Amino acid sequence: MREQEILASAEFDQRLPMYFMMQALFVLLLSLVGVPLMPIWFIFGKAIHQRQYESMGCDLTARSLNVRKGFLFKVQKNIPLDKITDLAVSEGPVLRYLGLCSLRIETAGGGQGSNMGQAMLPGVVDALGFRDRVLDQRDAVASGVAPLASADVAEDGVLVEIRDTLKNIEGHLASRS
Repeated sequence: MREQEILASAEFDQRLPMYFMMQALFVLLLSLVGVPLMPIWFIFGKAIHQRQYESMGCDLTARSLNVRKGFLFKVQKNIPLDKITDLAVSEGPVLRYLGLCSLRIETAGGGQGSNMGQAMLPGVVDALGFRDRVLDQRDAVASGVAPLASADVAEDGVLVEIRDTLKNIEGHLASRS
């Protein structure tokens, strides 16, 4: 199977492992059984959440958004751009406290309260910029005019050749006048 060129990749904030740790400690705190496990989680949790952070990824290709999560239970989703209905940016109190936000990918077929057809990306650096880049590419795919990838332009030099030809034509037309 041919690899697709990556147009953009989401970068995740380095404070994300702290967010994962706070989430886990909150769950342990809420459960009576988990309270005695909290000191143990302080010892081992940091390494586990660091691995969780390192395994996260999200790549935008010409036709899809590829999401990777998890190191024990790995999840890889390939979300076609033409199925994406919205990319919502949200921040809860813990995310806001850490200066982070979350990007939720909503797709056709993934309704409210359903995990079907959705992906959640917490801690994306410049979430608004990445969201806009994905939506621009989605709109280009939907209109049937997907922009050329940067490698296509660099390798083939087609646009450079066209520009030079147009300058040549302009020069000839200017000399005739």
